[in-house]
Amino acid sequence: MNELEKDYQEKTKMKNIEQIIFGSFEINTWYFSPYPEEYGNQKLLYICENCLKYMKKKKSIMKHQTKCTFKHPPVEVIYVDSTPSILPIQEIPKSIVIYEVDAANNKLYCQCLCLFAKLFLDHKTMYFDISSFIFYILTEEYKGKCNFVGYFSKVILLRIRICLMITIYLVL
Repeated sequence: MNELEKDYQEKTKMKNIEQIIFGSFEINTWYFSPYPEEYGNQKLLYICENCLKYMKKKKSIMKHQTKCTFKHPPVEVIYVDSTPSILPIQEIPKSIVIYEVDAANNKLYCQCLCLFAKLFLDHKTMYFDISSFIFYILTEEYKGKCNFVGYFSKVILLRIRICLMITIYLVL
């Protein structure tokens, strides 16, 4: 193992952010996440539940929320399930909605999503060049509000092949 890898492993042994405020939830984090140094050294980080941008101060997030234009992930809906729940405790009609986000077109949102996810996943590989990924965002919507539930991502191999073919063609 080279010196850079050893340094990275030593740095990421300890979680850097103890808690996040995400909407109305105060959540203890589990792992290190490589937020920029000025944010990663905070014990508490505020994260916008709509656009996933991160802030150090409550005052900043409150100001941001009055101006944030995101009411849901920045893309089109690919699935909606508005089936009423059979559980009696859920009196409010809810919908499960899945959004497909192409990282090539929504780089900042997807980078923020990866940083957020790394707080809870030990072996998540971080990519700041995430343009070859598509993210599927699971939300629960009720009373006109979109709530983040989870996500998964996958690599788009076709885009890589097309870029490679164009590059090869141009070189030849």
